[in-house]
Amino acid sequence: MIRGLGIHSRLLIAAGVTLFVGALSHAPAARAADLGGDCCADLEERVAELEATTVRKGNKKVSVTLYGKVNKAVLFWDDGAEKNIYAVDNNYESSRFGLKGSVKIKGDWSAGYRIEAENLSASSNAVNQLDDDDGTRSGGVLGNESRLLLLRHSYMYLDNKELGQVRWGLTPTPIYNITKDTNVTELEDTMHSDDRMNQGFFLRPKGGNTEKDLSTLKWQDISRCYGSSNAFVCSTRRNGVAYWTPEWSGFSASWGVFEDDIWGGALRYKNSFSPFGGGTGPSKEDTWEVGAGFGYEKYRDENIQNSGGGLNGFKRDIDEWAGSASIKHKPTGLFFMGAFSVSQNNDSNREHAGVFDGKSSPDMNAYDLQIGIQRKFIELGDSSFFGGFSNINDGIGGAGGATRRLAVGTFENVNVVTEITGADVSRWYLGYDQAVDAAGTLHLYAVYQHFDADVDLIDSNLAHVAAPLDNFQLFYTGARLDF
Repeated sequence: MIRGLGIHSRLLIAAGVTLFVGALSHAPAARAADLGGDCCADLEERVAELEATTVRKGNKKVSVTLYGKVNKAVLFWDDGAEKNIYAVDNNYESSRFGLKGSVKIKGDWSAGYRIEAENLSASSNAVNQLDDDDGTRSGGVLGNESRLLLLRHSYMYLDNKELGQVRWGLTPTPIYNITKDTNVTELEDTMHSDDRMNQGFFLRPKGGNTEKDLSTLKWQDISRCYGSSNAFVCSTRRNGVAYWTPEWSGFSASWGVFEDDIWGGALRYKNSFSPFGGGTGPSKEDTWEVGAGFGYEKYRDENIQNSGGGLNGFKRDIDEWAGSASIKHKPTGLFFMGAFSVSQNNDSNREHAGVFDGKSSPDMNAYDLQIGIQRKFIELGDSSFFGGFSNINDGIGGAGGATRRLAVGTFENVNVVTEITGADVSRWYLGYDQAVDAAGTLHLYAVYQHFDADVDLIDSNLAHVAAPLDNFQLFYTGARLDF
């Protein structure tokens, strides 16, 4: 064992030995006539033994792929009183890298793995008026390095082309991304139904023009489902076991169980067709492309990643449904997309838990409608123009804890203790995405979003308490590159 060396040093030494051995193994063999005898036979035998143990040799049967993307944007925001410009990592689809490996077993059987990590530095869903780098940098140098990378995937799988795939480890749940991965335009890297550019910003009460006037609540506290900080992508990647069917005429299904009492399933469909059989024009291509999905998850974990939970005598009890559908007319490029999400909270400590009204938490429901056109207007690649409207009703999963109690000072313009009983957040948006290479690996984009919000508050006498909020506007532009 080589002591006193770090992991990087040992990796470099190992790589050097491998390269050296590889060079020797490919060098011309010395001839007996050159040195007066076969003095190199023992050396050649030893080189062959070492070569047999190198990674290069083993990978002849294992296919390994390095992949990822970089997605950076410049964010211009206005909370009604303050304006600023941030350079951010676009969390609609964050910058990331990963490894995929697979090995063929026999016939239709194969096995493999996936490991992926994402960049968290200045993530657009976490920056706010007080922090332009999400706490990951300090004074121009690295600050909290432990938050710079997040493990997204770490699972193995066994696959059969006819029977499907079983995964185990840190893997996506069936309902994960059900509101975006059925989108036939594939614009989710630029923007999808969730609010990933202002989630971390604090609400601004009307009339409050200074830093101290900001609410202690963030936009994500009143526009989310009960299981996560999102309103549409309410599930995530979890440790567990999942089964994914092969595709049958465009349909695929999935089901899984996850730590430590969570299960769910989903059905997806993606296909293209021509309603009159055979398409149009000489190529006879299909004229319509469609995608749809629906999923359900039962969340009974004793802990939850963003709020509540913990080992305090109860289990979470959350039911969540979500789905989406999209259609695109290929000759014209016109498309339409719709998504919805419902989140119900039945936790034992939330039943009749309102601190003043004694009522249980309201059901969160959300929808997003989008229309646009996507076609090749210029030689560079597809151009996409789109716009839409979304609404999130009663997404108060992050406001006030189990009793939804808001202390004095939660809003600068409210000087009594209140209970939040509901909220409404609406958004309208316009966007443009331009592919700049034939393969579609590089995209430029620009998006504008406008938000309005209302909160419903009552005091100890059950009287309504007004707390008007400023709207929020943002514009971001940037680029994403897949590799």
